[in-house]
Amino acid sequence: MEQIIESLHKLGLTRYEAKAYIGLTNLIEAQANDIAEASEIPRSKIYNTLKELNKKGFVTITKTRPIEYKVVSPKNIVNKKKKELMREIDESEEKLEEIFNNQISEVQAPIWLIKTSDNIINKEIEIIKRARKSLNIRIGFLLEGEGEALIKAFNTIPRNIPIRILASPYCYIDQKRIDIIEMFENAGLENLEIIKADIPFVKIIIRDEKELFKTIVKFTGKEKSVLEETAVGVLNQYSDICKNFDERFVNQFNRIKQHKKSMN
Repeated sequence: MEQIIESLHKLGLTRYEAKAYIGLTNLIEAQANDIAEASEIPRSKIYNTLKELNKKGFVTITKTRPIEYKVVSPKNIVNKKKKELMREIDESEEKLEEIFNNQISEVQAPIWLIKTSDNIINKEIEIIKRARKSLNIRIGFLLEGEGEALIKAFNTIPRNIPIRILASPYCYIDQKRIDIIEMFENAGLENLEIIKADIPFVKIIIRDEKELFKTIVKFTGKEKSVLEETAVGVLNQYSDICKNFDERFVNQFNRIKQHKKSMN
């Protein structure tokens, strides 16, 4: 019982609300006094408790007289609350990561700036070809010809090196839509796994926990089309920062992957 109460508490219920929901689950449909007795909740507390449970979607209230309360299926409500919780966690992580990314530039580290899209793509290819353990990539946008260049570079590294990508489904270059996920899926690389995610307008490549290359760019228009001439790449070889970003990436990748599996 205590374990169930604790689990319901994590889904947003107070102790009284959890006990009332468990009590009503045994009754299915009942009046307030019967629920109070089954839940061992003071009658002075039961009406407000049931009112809050109704607001949170755990019970429904009939229009009969006297009023009766009907339990919402545990499977339906718990799955709904789990999805809401996961969405809140994902949103919080993205916001925290944005804050972290904005502040990380204040840390003293071996850092180099790379300008022009051609130089940025060439540097990405160099990094990819140095991979010996893993490549973890966030893709919020692509530069002109960059997708094809990355795929060509992926084909040069051993097939036992996993390539994990979190990506926006598409972006625009000169008002032309580029289907990012479709492009990489069609590459046919058995060691490449790409998952759709809400990625900010940024691109990050992490190699072997040793190198991190981040590209930012400005956008224009309703479609937020990439302005390639504004692209700036930042190469970071500070080991602690690279490991930190890599761990955060893997955790997010696995969590999104597991969440998508549970939805199927």
